[in-house]
Amino acid sequence: MDPEAPGDFVSDDRAAGWAGQDEQVGPGGQADEFPAEWADQEAILAEEAEAWLSGRSREVPRGEAADLVESLPAGPDLAGWLAICSPGELESAALPGVVASYRRLTSWAQAGELAAIAELASRSAAADDKIGADDDGRPSLVPDEAVAQVSLYLAMTRYGASWWTDLAVALTWRLAATGAALAAGDVDLARARLIAEATAVLDDDTARAVEAAVLARAGTDTTSQLRARLRRAVIAADPAGADRRRQEAERHAKVGFYPDQDDTASLAGHKLPGTRAAAAMNRITALAWALKAAGAPGGIDLLRSQVFMGLLLGTLPAIPPAPGSPPGGPPPDEPPSGGPPPDEPPSDGPSLDEPPSGSGHRDEPSGPPDDDVPGPGDQDLPADDFPGDPLGGDPAWAQPQIGGQDDDDDDDWMIVNPVSAASWPAFPALIPPSGAGPGPGPQPGSGPRPGPAGGPPGSLDLTVPWMTLAGCSPEPGHLGRLGPITPSQAREIADAAATDPAVQWRVILTGAAGQAIAVSRIPAASGRLTSLQGSRSTVAGRVSLTVPEDILACPPQTELASGGILAAALRAAGRAATAAAARSAADAAAAGGCAHTTATASYRPSPRLREHVVARDLTCRFPSCGQPAWRGDLDHTQPWEGGGLTCSCNLGALCRHHHILKQHPGWRLTQARPGVFQWVTPTGRAYACAPASYAA
Repeated sequence: MDPEAPGDFVSDDRAAGWAGQDEQVGPGGQADEFPAEWADQEAILAEEAEAWLSGRSREVPRGEAADLVESLPAGPDLAGWLAICSPGELESAALPGVVASYRRLTSWAQAGELAAIAELASRSAAADDKIGADDDGRPSLVPDEAVAQVSLYLAMTRYGASWWTDLAVALTWRLAATGAALAAGDVDLARARLIAEATAVLDDDTARAVEAAVLARAGTDTTSQLRARLRRAVIAADPAGADRRRQEAERHAKVGFYPDQDDTASLAGHKLPGTRAAAAMNRITALAWALKAAGAPGGIDLLRSQVFMGLLLGTLPAIPPAPGSPPGGPPPDEPPSGGPPPDEPPSDGPSLDEPPSGSGHRDEPSGPPDDDVPGPGDQDLPADDFPGDPLGGDPAWAQPQIGGQDDDDDDDWMIVNPVSAASWPAFPALIPPSGAGPGPGPQPGSGPRPGPAGGPPGSLDLTVPWMTLAGCSPEPGHLGRLGPITPSQAREIADAAATDPAVQWRVILTGAAGQAIAVSRIPAASGRLTSLQGSRSTVAGRVSLTVPEDILACPPQTELASGGILAAALRAAGRAATAAAARSAADAAAAGGCAHTTATASYRPSPRLREHVVARDLTCRFPSCGQPAWRGDLDHTQPWEGGGLTCSCNLGALCRHHHILKQHPGWRLTQARPGVFQWVTPTGRAYACAPASYAA
């Protein structure tokens, strides 16, 4: 039997319908017993035996033969040698070659994975009459079906799978030379990716010209060197296009907000006009050096950050003159406007090129994360009114501010309680509107329009366990766009939200597994509807408190909430638990496991039903998708026009992309019971998606 014939060792695949049809068949209808290249094996073995007996051949220890690994091409032979090689047995001089060999083997394996993905994309495109593939199999665009399958197979987000599939297609057809270099181990994935991304803006011929200009040295360049050479080559190949693309990119400028791993965050502007961004950075630097010259402690990077946040939030302390300066004069060491800082920074701080003490390398963010929990619901849910300050104690806005400014508008700069190197201005309970401070902008009183969560535009969702807000649990909260936050941060934001009547307060009752059972709402007390509404906004547009049903009957816990929002949340959770118990009993007695007590005869779900399903699902029900449920569609698992009910047992949150994907031929989505979904791909693979869980 021919070991290379694909049909000889695929009995399991053949039974599953996956076997190939290209087995090697001989003239008599049987597979060839021996391929032609085996005909001289006996002679080769005899020659090797004779060389061994005559002393012309000897056994070489692996340690001595290690240097030979570098001459092996990337592929199975190299993998076999590395598999039996123990680094501890090698000479020191051989180790770098082994390291490089592993890198070449990794590149070869990644090229094989990308080639398989490209073939999947080609077949998906060929089967779609709206896309199609050319004679070489190259798809005219990357099919959504292929992206979805890659997302499921590799547990990647849709954006990650789309990028990975697009790279596979590019390296297989558009930049075949780079793909071949990756398969040979001459370049690694990082360098192949740089070439593909830098040339993505060019037409095929120009892209290949740039590829040819940089590929020879790509494997020996650092990624920084390769990136710089690519930028120069792309501009040189199409200078007019480079100007046009820059101008177009500037029209898509944005501000990004990304969570970091140490409970901090990055706030950055993207695609800004380069010259103006440089000028803005110089102004921030000048103000930071003015603070330092006035005696503010901390390194220049920390001071820059404090200036940056102070300018945006209106909390920048007044900058006093440096010692010895006349009143009203600028600090003597302040760099000129628009120019670089002094050549010699103060001796007690780091240089401009030196990171602040204790800082480490920070990777560039790969993109904004998914937003968090669902957004607005109906306004007709029953809830309690509650008097007085909801959380009790002094609100954040009543706390003394750090770094305040004298109200007198005189020439003397003053600073009150200088900001220390480790502190920041107090968290602003209410953020003034853009016109509240100096400079042009809308004036107060215009009133913000509701944002996606029912609060002011740009406001975020805060989800926090009731026990955390009560101060008796270390469980973190979750702030939309930022992600998990510490309990103290969650309480700080909740305290600020309690001062704003525009903020919505919601209660999510959870079961033993942390899954949403019911949802209720706490309205704002009438006493809090002050003139602040419409003129200021908090960070959070809505606060969702998760309440486990098992604490409702626990007196020690309920005693913690003598009044305010904590008590109102427990009362709302109690009402929700009573209603949920009645629904559960009705469902248990009904055929099929659902009594459809929340169903509606219309196509669109009621506000109450939508609120429940959005809270239950939390995110899009495609297994690898993290888009928030409130941003997407409530899809009928069984189509409404085909008899599907508008009920929690037949509704699920899907982002618009995966809602459309579900309708593609060959895809199936089922809901075995409320909140439990299963996706089946066109190849027959099944992927389950369980209901989302909340922290206790």
